[in-house]
Formats: sequence, structure tokens, C-alpha cells
Amino acid sequence: MDKVLFKEIQNNTILMGAAIVSVLIFATLSILQIGFHKQIGNHPAPNGLLLFFFAGGVAATVLIYFQKLKVLITEREIRISFGLLTSKIVISRASIKGMQIRKYNAIKEFAGWGIRYNGNQSCFTVSGSDALEIILNTNQIVLIGTQVPEKMQPVVDDYLNT
Repeated sequence: MDKVLFKEIQNNTILMGAAIVSVLIFATLSILQIGFHKQIGNHPAPNGLLLFFFAGGVAATVLIYFQKLKVLITEREIRISFGLLTSKIVISRASIKGMQIRKYNAIKEFAGWGIRYNGNQSCFTVSGSDALEIILNTNQIVLIGTQVPEKMQPVVDDYLNT
């Protein structure tokens, strides 16, 4: 097995927080309306619909929990995976022309976070504005978000020089 030079696992805490708030709201509404028979508003939602949204929120929360960005830099390759529903991407060291840590604007450059494509650029990020930019021999650019650029920088400095 290759020696691991850098490893980072990122959670989407903003989306996770929103999902948890959603679950709490629908749980409260369901408990008030179904458990205590207190109708919410002039036109309350049917009980089944409240339970549907509560269950959907729980399912979304579980799915978001497992949607983690995992980055692994070894001596021979860079591996990227983004949750349960995506395949792993492997970039061999030989296919890399250059790389650097840089600031980026996810909204302006990629219209948000997640797995994004913009022309010949791919982006894998959950939050923040720091990323590892990898320029491939094909001139395609891959951006990988990082929450710890200061820990990744020494690896980047040494990666192509050894």
C-alpha cells in the first residue's frame, strides 16, 4: 500500500444543520397536531403529509450525514470520493502537470458547492474558499476543497518535486 501523505474528511455542516432544523420543525408540528390535537394555522396540513415531510427530513439528514468529501493523497495518486452516491476519482501522479493551494469563490466560479463542473474544470467541495487546484496533463483543472490548507501546503510543495 502506498504511503499516505495527506488525508482529509469534510462534512457538509451547513446542509446538515439545515436538515436537522427541518426535522425538528416537522417533528414539533407533527407532535402538536397529531399528539396534542392542536391544529396549526387556519388550513392545517393533513397528518399524513406532516409525517411524510418528517420522514423525508430524517431520510435527507441520514443521506447528508454520509455525503462526506474524502481526499487522500498518497505517493502515487490522489483519491477523491464524495459520499455514497458517487464513484471514487483517482488521479495518478503521472497525469498531474501542476498543483497549488488557492482561494476560490464557489458561487462565482461554480454556482455553489458540491460536485460541480465549469468548462474544463471540475470542483469537489462542501464549504469554504480554499482548494487544491490540480492541473492535469490534458489541461483539465480539478479543484478539491480543503478546510486545512496549511496542512496540505507542505504536501503540495513536495509532491511534484520528488
